[in-house]
Amino acid sequence: NLDIVMGLESRIVYTIVDVIEGRCPLHQALIRDRRVDELYLLPASQTRDKEAISPDQMLFICQELQQLADYVLIDSPAGIEAGFRNAIAPANEVLIVTTPEVSALRDADKVIYLLERDVKIEPRLIINRYNPRLVRRGDMLSSKDILDILSIDLLGIVPEDDNIVISTNSGRPIALERAKYVSRAYHNIAQRALA
Repeated sequence: NLDIVMGLESRIVYTIVDVIEGRCPLHQALIRDRRVDELYLLPASQTRDKEAISPDQMLFICQELQQLADYVLIDSPAGIEAGFRNAIAPANEVLIVTTPEVSALRDADKVIYLLERDVKIEPRLIINRYNPRLVRRGDMLSSKDILDILSIDLLGIVPEDDNIVISTNSGRPIALERAKYVSRAYHNIAQRALA
């Protein structure tokens, strides 16, 4: 769904499956964001299931992308099935993004366990949709509670903000709107990830 969030859905012609199956070269499937010259999206297929690509094929695609880009970010689908295995196959680093909800934390804990057991990667954490007002009232887990449960390093916290919904629905990433408070949170997380 990143194509929708980024406002690129109308520009998709080819997907990663088309590249794997030889219908187009990699550069032809990449969609350049018109607002950020060096940002490209390689879309997943909306019509094929996650089994259409193997972890080895994902590793090959990422090796090709590394020749074109300084950073390759892979957005993993929720769950621990084929999409997850494909996303972690080429990973040098893993960022777990979770919300401060008990069910989400249980899922994150399972992913962390699998990463540490099978891939030997120590992930870092991003807490999304964090609401300090609810934390103060005792209606939401605090960041300390979350870190106690998950026992991984915290990379950053993204506060709850209605502007995210507005931005997502309009296809204008809020990270590009520097005046917004939540945009600063994204930029701080990016700076820490690069350090």
